[in-house]
Amino acid sequence: MKTFVVLAALVFTASLSAEVHKQDVDIQAPDGVNLKGTYFSAGQQGPAILLLHQCNMDRHAWDGLAAALAANGFNVLTFDFRGYGESGGEKGKKLMEQAEQMRKWPADVDTAFAFLTSQKDVDQGRIAVGGASCGVMQSADLAVRHHEIRALVLLSGVVSDAAKQYIGDTTLLPVFGAASEDDSGAAQGIKDVMDASQNNDSLLKIYPGSAHGVPMFDSNAELQPMIVDWLKARLTAAAASQ
Repeated sequence: MKTFVVLAALVFTASLSAEVHKQDVDIQAPDGVNLKGTYFSAGQQGPAILLLHQCNMDRHAWDGLAAALAANGFNVLTFDFRGYGESGGEKGKKLMEQAEQMRKWPADVDTAFAFLTSQKDVDQGRIAVGGASCGVMQSADLAVRHHEIRALVLLSGVVSDAAKQYIGDTTLLPVFGAASEDDSGAAQGIKDVMDASQNNDSLLKIYPGSAHGVPMFDSNAELQPMIVDWLKARLTAAAASQ
């Protein structure tokens, strides 16, 4: 794996030509639970990304990045995990209740992914998924189940052994990973994924401090535009290889 530690901000080459349309949507889970999402449409044919939130937030944590991606031609879906935000499901505080909800998340994520890929403006050959904290494992496991995913963005988290194996076995999946150095467990989890990656375009960024997941955007102004530029480059390359 070729790992890069970027020391200076990338030039943000965002094109604001796309017209962004933002719409709240309802997605029905396999067991009938309603999952509340927001679809950011670029209003034109283009790549797509599903963003999975961290467990101390909801889908709106991604609003800034989702809007920036949509302005750059991406069609973006965010949604609240069951038990969180505006989605249905028990919002239990006990560990056993939370664990019961989380066991149903993979099927919910698959359903949200199917909703995204069914949209008419989504280029089926240019699809990515991103996650923060607990969304990291869900994102990586989705890539194991859906090999059409062409890029991963992982912020502050760990992946399953199956996902690490898959990332290590394929050269076709670039990974963008970021974490804070004082957020030790999450930083090590991201480093482990990057060590496993066999794609030369995989990119690692470790920041000072302890910000976890999406809050890294607040303390590291380069990070959000860096993700946009990296995804644009990777999915442009994916289109060229088809």
